[in-house]
Amino acid sequence: MDNATLAIGIDLGTTNSLIAVWQDGAAQLIPNKFGEYLTPSIISMDENKQILVGKPAAARKTSHPDKTAALFKRAMGSNTHWHLGEESFNAPELSSLVLRSLKEDAEDYLQQPIKDVVISVPAYFSDEQRKHTRLAAELAGLNAVRLINEPTAAAMAYGLHTQQNSRSLVFDLGGGTFDVTVLEYATPIIEVHASAGDNYLGGEDFTHLLLDEVLKRWNLDKSALTDSDLAALYACVEAAKCASGSPLRMSWLYQERALKSTFYDDELEALWLPLLNRLRTPIEQALRDSRLKPEQIDSLVLVGGASQMPLVQRIAVRLFGKLPYQSYDPSTIVALGAATQAACRLRHEDVEEVILTDICPYSLGVEVNRQGVP
Repeated sequence: MDNATLAIGIDLGTTNSLIAVWQDGAAQLIPNKFGEYLTPSIISMDENKQILVGKPAAARKTSHPDKTAALFKRAMGSNTHWHLGEESFNAPELSSLVLRSLKEDAEDYLQQPIKDVVISVPAYFSDEQRKHTRLAAELAGLNAVRLINEPTAAAMAYGLHTQQNSRSLVFDLGGGTFDVTVLEYATPIIEVHASAGDNYLGGEDFTHLLLDEVLKRWNLDKSALTDSDLAALYACVEAAKCASGSPLRMSWLYQERALKSTFYDDELEALWLPLLNRLRTPIEQALRDSRLKPEQIDSLVLVGGASQMPLVQRIAVRLFGKLPYQSYDPSTIVALGAATQAACRLRHEDVEEVILTDICPYSLGVEVNRQGVP
């Protein structure tokens, strides 16, 4: 397979990013240099002024916060800058470093150069945020031939576009952004009826609230914890947040003390109520804009690592009265869908042609793009 026919999809995420390729009739994730699929969207600069990307940078998030940048996807479209040591970077520049790392990992894995890619973006990204995403790709030596909305990518990965006359609601809760999209399928057309979201709401917000509550219960002073202790506690809270089963149980060994705590559903709902209320607003808006009631939705798709939180899943089921699609990992589904879209664009024989009609939420209305047409 030469570079002209490589179908590459990238999920440029707020907390983690992934890259995938359409190969042997299916979308496949590409591992990074550590043999992992998730590359943290984190950049750091070490003492030798070397740029660190992904896992090595994530390890310095608490120990060197003044030289580490994270969650910069939230600032796409703005003039925000991060100072890493003596150097300054904006969001597209930081994002380009993540994209370049993914590019290098994929080129090592596939043993050939990569240029053209499909990159996913939140459905509610503005035109300026999309321009910044394309700029990041250009700085990384990539050509973003298409930006695909994350919910649409997830639907394509599940093959929902092959279902005649059905409607889906894609509930996409990532690490730092949340959006809801209502899709309708009439083969080969995927039509986006409505999209709403919150670019400043994600799993990180749930983690920080839970972390603060744990510190309070265990009578710990956050400022007194070492960087390594804080990093270990954060990892403990993050793992417990998405663990299956109820109630949520947490334990942590600190200075030879076995600290334990249990959170029941009603306690978590009370703790996270402000965030849960913010989840409801885009859902209600998307349904209202599409002129649909919850019972008119045929399928529910959960996307994003934070959608694995049991309480979030239960609330989604409660709202729509149906179980969500769960055969794919919500953390990886968007990258697989982006690669599927890349294959559609290149008219691979083993993938069906798709026509996407996506909304542009801030300005131009509707864009129709028939895939595969030069």
